[in-house]
Amino acid sequence: MLVAMSVFGWLAWSSHAEPGVGRVAGARPTNIATSVIPDEQYESLAAFEAPVYAPVPRAPQSFQTAMARYMKADYAGAASALRAVSDAQPHFVPAQFYLGISLLLAGDRIAGIQELRELTMAGDTPYLERARFYLAKGLLAEHDIHRAQQQLEDLIEQHGDLEKQATVLLAQIGPS
Repeated sequence: MLVAMSVFGWLAWSSHAEPGVGRVAGARPTNIATSVIPDEQYESLAAFEAPVYAPVPRAPQSFQTAMARYMKADYAGAASALRAVSDAQPHFVPAQFYLGISLLLAGDRIAGIQELRELTMAGDTPYLERARFYLAKGLLAEHDIHRAQQQLEDLIEQHGDLEKQATVLLAQIGPS
């Protein structure tokens, strides 16, 4: 019984050490940077318009159907359809990227963050830079400044099209 109580106590204590994706409940991540940004500013820093969809050559019909919903701003419907595409073709990167975006825009931030994080960890793809940028936006919406800063710093190191936007956003949330 003492061992069980010790394990439970350790799990309860360690679950507060790493809040963020995957948490069931708990306080927002706390660090020095969070006290600098007022709560109402998080939403404006995290806000974004849906990235424009450029048709993907030889994309499956199910993906094209999902993207028709995405282009009509039906992000919940697009997310559902893109989830089916992603499950059927797990290595089809465009589906994973737009699924992450759709989930963020539909209000399911944790799932959107997870999709985009998986995409950034998959390595060098044509969607890596944009995935990092929108992952940072999702993390900001969750008040996770430290991880958002890391994504922005990684994005800046890529020296791509979003470098200037990432630099401006990083300056707004402060140095890590």
